[in-house]
Amino acid sequence: MKVGEEMSDLIKVLKPKLEILFNENKNVDHKLVTERYLANYSLENYKLNNIEQERVEINSCHFINVVFDECSFNNIDMIDVVFENCDLSNVDFSDGSLHRIEFKDCKLIGTNFSGCNLQNILFENVLGRYSNFSYSKMKSINFKSCNIQGAVFLECSFNKIAFKECNISGGEFTNTYLKNIDFRDSDISEILLTGKELKDAIISPLQAVELCKLLGVIIK
Repeated sequence: MKVGEEMSDLIKVLKPKLEILFNENKNVDHKLVTERYLANYSLENYKLNNIEQERVEINSCHFINVVFDECSFNNIDMIDVVFENCDLSNVDFSDGSLHRIEFKDCKLIGTNFSGCNLQNILFENVLGRYSNFSYSKMKSINFKSCNIQGAVFLECSFNKIAFKECNISGGEFTNTYLKNIDFRDSDISEILLTGKELKDAIISPLQAVELCKLLGVIIK
């Protein structure tokens, strides 16, 4: 990138609305498993083990240093939630609805967001290698300083998405159209696509050369 050239901008994203929170850990597992509902909780330094529950609702919660071990919450309905320094690796959120969510300094290795409706989400300083967003509808999403190597964005619907200073190398974007998305300050080496997805995407000259090689174009 040339000196003075603007880097990619973030999207305006609505922040979570956190109401009065109960700062306690008791009964959290019971509420998630039995009631399938958790609201107005601040949960810190905790570990959730082997919870597999469909159609859980989580509203207005703040999770700090929480480990989600062997957990599955497909078809989850989650709104106004902040995750800080949490480990959600391999958690299944597939076919869920997530709105006004922040993931800060979290591990999302292999986390499954496939088929989700994602809106107003911040991923900041996230380690999310091999996370799966396939077939998701994504609107007003910021990926900031994230390592999402090998992440899968197969046949996603993108609307107002920003990648700022991210490592997306080896990611898949087949049949996901990237119009107006600025990749110039991110690593997109060895991404998988057919070529048509790049129409009206914003890339640097060096990235253009790399992508041409991936697409089999011979530059002389």
